[in-house]
Amino acid sequence: MKKRQRKVRLIRAAIQLVFFIFYPALFSTAFAGVKSVFQAIAAHQQITWNSFLDITGLLLLVTILFGRHFCGYACAFGSLGDAMYELTVFIRQKVFHKKGRHGYPEKAVRILQKVKYILLAFLLLSILTGWYASLQGMSPWDVFSMLTARKLPNVSYKIGIILLVLILIGMCTQERFFCQFLCPMGAVFAMMPILPSALFNRNREKCPSKCGLCRKRCPAHLEIDGDTPLSGECICCHACQVTCPRKNIQIGPKIKNQTNEKKN
Repeated sequence: MKKRQRKVRLIRAAIQLVFFIFYPALFSTAFAGVKSVFQAIAAHQQITWNSFLDITGLLLLVTILFGRHFCGYACAFGSLGDAMYELTVFIRQKVFHKKGRHGYPEKAVRILQKVKYILLAFLLLSILTGWYASLQGMSPWDVFSMLTARKLPNVSYKIGIILLVLILIGMCTQERFFCQFLCPMGAVFAMMPILPSALFNRNREKCPSKCGLCRKRCPAHLEIDGDTPLSGECICCHACQVTCPRKNIQIGPKIKNQTNEKKN
């Protein structure tokens, strides 16, 4: 099982590195598409298609068809979060001799996951009211985009720089801290209707008694069932799938109950 976990981690890390190097601004470009729609509404103008909406539309379509694999594999900010968290895990194990993975209690994760929806609503409302312009320099993802483009943000971005540093600290304390709790585009993705064929499913009857490894390993503490109301929070990191000792988790239609079929 460890060999399988290592293989999946390496493949995922390689894909993340490619997107981080060549397409680091995809997630901010996608949100720029959402922003352009609300700016047109605020200005009482006709919504016109633009290059930002090309990216937004493509990523929304990918999410509907395949789940939030963009979040799990292609988002540069998410990849940065993974790197920060894994570095912290390594330091804890090698320096402080603490085993296992750290993070917040499930109840706290559930509450904090709602913050990104509040943040999304706040940003969209600020656009509609014309207040968004006064937020310039406060965006941590704008600062991140500048840094990945090899541009140093000037003093007008000091609040954005401070917020980015605080987010980086948060990334060290909880796996996918920004993606789960603060990403406004993540909130949009989480609200998308995802096709059942793109969700993780398992056959509970094949699960070992009192196992729960998939839930413990999931950074969002999700139950691995396609009909869960929290399925939108799944970032498709595949951690549950590679952790399952019986390979009992798959993406696709719900696994049929083989036991009941044999009885019938």
